[in-house]
Amino acid sequence: MNILIVDDNPHVTEMLAFLLSSAGYQVNVFEHPELVLSHIKEVDLKPHVLITDYNMPGMNGCQLHQKVVQHVPGINTIVISGRPVGDAVGDLHFIQKPFSPEHIITIIESFSPA
Repeated sequence: MNILIVDDNPHVTEMLAFLLSSAGYQVNVFEHPELVLSHIKEVDLKPHVLITDYNMPGMNGCQLHQKVVQHVPGINTIVISGRPVGDAVGDLHFIQKPFSPEHIITIIESFSPA
């Protein structure tokens, strides 16, 4: 399963990349929303999961999801934030920082085909 991680905090991206690659997932990390959008278009990437911070320069995680879904319909998105913005993300999965590694793995496993 291919996972995109987008967060402007390199500590968060490093932790998530280590956690998820150790769990056997293929991970691509980006520190800016525009970079991930360019990458998806350039390499015709069809990721299964998008993990994105809510607060980032240029656009928030929900806006990024809306743009990614234009290229990857049906992508599963997890929005993370240090602030309680769960109501702002609608029906997307939301995890508030700090979170346990088991919590994010459990959500990702729920996306796996049976």
